[in-house]
Amino acid sequence: MVRPDGYCLEPLQCPVVNDSPRICYAGTYERDYPRNRIVIDALRGAGARVEEVHAPVLELWRDKSALRRLGLLMLPIRMLAAYLWLIPQVISHLRASDALIVGYVGQADMLVLAPLARLFRRPVIFNPLVTLTDTIVEDRRRFTPGTLPVRLIRLVDRLALRLATVVLADTDENAAYMTTKFGVPAGRIVVVPVGANETVFFPGAAERKQHGPLDVLFVGKFIPLHGVETVIQAAALLEHRGVNARVEMVGTGQTYRAARDLAVTLGVRNIAWTDWIPFEHLGARLRAADVVLGVFDGGAKAARVVPNKVYQSTACGVATITRRCAAVKRYLRDGEDAVLIPPDDPDALADAIARLQDPDERARIAAGGRSAFASRASLEAISASLWPVVELARARGRACRDRV
Repeated sequence: MVRPDGYCLEPLQCPVVNDSPRICYAGTYERDYPRNRIVIDALRGAGARVEEVHAPVLELWRDKSALRRLGLLMLPIRMLAAYLWLIPQVISHLRASDALIVGYVGQADMLVLAPLARLFRRPVIFNPLVTLTDTIVEDRRRFTPGTLPVRLIRLVDRLALRLATVVLADTDENAAYMTTKFGVPAGRIVVVPVGANETVFFPGAAERKQHGPLDVLFVGKFIPLHGVETVIQAAALLEHRGVNARVEMVGTGQTYRAARDLAVTLGVRNIAWTDWIPFEHLGARLRAADVVLGVFDGGAKAARVVPNKVYQSTACGVATITRRCAAVKRYLRDGEDAVLIPPDDPDALADAIARLQDPDERARIAAGGRSAFASRASLEAISASLWPVVELARARGRACRDRV
């Protein structure tokens, strides 16, 4: 049900099964962001009945850097309006639910909604994907270390994580980061891969290109984690070496202008720039590419993640190049499922792209990546990883409700 003012309450979508736990997925989370949609679908695949109680706020801005210009004036007003609607709706749902889940981006939601669940003695599962500290302070460096905004951001993260009965992390490395940085006990963290929406990202018929430039695709919001400058420098090296490749850069964001300026400085001519591709068309574009690029930044955050784009490209069965790190190596084997290179290394990236000019090598890497996705990051695999959450809702949630 969608209200005229844009707030929506999605009714129960799964058939009623006597032993199925009922979970309320609530907040101002980005409803169509892959992490939220996939976790919701996987919970349903694991046998849970999931009801969404959602008020849209952050998804009104595609590029979050726009918040610095216009959004900061409107954000508090939109958040207040959202919570005035959400609080009674969540209270109503909690009476009949076994657990509450707060999704990405949900630190503020945790401070408001988690205490309500605690009042009803319901377990609270927090699905943050990333911390605000990691993203705003350490990766994007929006504030000077040690200043009041940085301390407040860390306090919000700490309180949100401490209010959770269970926290979902996307990799073992991010789980360890939450434990080390914020004191979250390891036993309260469940690692759930990011995965990809398989209705959009699926393999297509294999094509062997015989002529024309190698189609190399990068898609992203141009955040520091992506290491876009490494891609631009690699494109310049390919052109200098006479490698017949065309690199399409899709997206805009924080580092976009610097990337364009670098391309001009280097005189790169083998790059095409595309503002954006709608999500529903992204899978088709990935399947049409010869090579898809992941992330290449040498920072600490990039070393702890397997980005959406890597899951999406491997789901599509396309040869993928991304930076080497422990998190990625848990998912992909170098030279078998993907080509993994050192971070901040344009020479290594240019060499990897040139290597994948060979159609047989490209097809072999693509097939390995697709196999890795099917076994480790498919909806079925993610449903299995969420089983502890479903069991918590089934056992603890119902027991708590029966005592109220």
